[in-house]
Amino acid sequence: MADLHVPLVKGLENKLIAALEKNNPAVILIGGDFSATATQASYAIDKIKLLSRYGTVVMVLGNTDLCGLRQCVYCALKYPVDRLTQLPATILRNDSILLPDLGIKVVGLDDPVTDNDDTLAVRPPGGTSFNILLLHNNYKLTADQKRRFDLVCSGHTHGGQLFFVKPFLHLFDRTIDMRFISGLFWVGKTAVVVTSGIGESFLPLRMGVVPEIVVIHVRKI
Repeated sequence: MADLHVPLVKGLENKLIAALEKNNPAVILIGGDFSATATQASYAIDKIKLLSRYGTVVMVLGNTDLCGLRQCVYCALKYPVDRLTQLPATILRNDSILLPDLGIKVVGLDDPVTDNDDTLAVRPPGGTSFNILLLHNNYKLTADQKRRFDLVCSGHTHGGQLFFVKPFLHLFDRTIDMRFISGLFWVGKTAVVVTSGIGESFLPLRMGVVPEIVVIHVRKI
């Protein structure tokens, strides 16, 4: 999931929790923009704790998580609120985590939109794990960099948020690759998943773009 821009309206939050309860995920990947720029860090932390009840949370930061106002998730990292070190989630900033019980390695790239990403982190993971690249926006990635992973997960686009905006999305945001607006794509043998996300930005509505979380089943073969 990505682009929650919490706080969510109560009905949407309830649907999210119901979906997590139904699918019983082994790991919850959050691809940035968890909070809106004005979200209090303590509130965002409480919501991360809520999600962690339903699976192991691994997340990266997006551009609205980096507001610099001592409120967002990033600022909670810099100015600890409510003992962030005890937060039951892993926040990857150009780093990786191995989930040995699942046979999965997640490489988390920091936010590309605000140029906090480190392309050296996008190196061939190696090993026998199922390798996932998690990042907020994949617009900087080359096809070769995508092919180094089994799965690439990102968000940022909101799927256009308004259906009539989608064809012109690049005019509003130059960091969007129009080839990867939302859905499942293949680059060689690499699956690239771009979620349309859950929350909104700029306008408090969606039209023709349904909020979503993506459920991915990884099977050993």
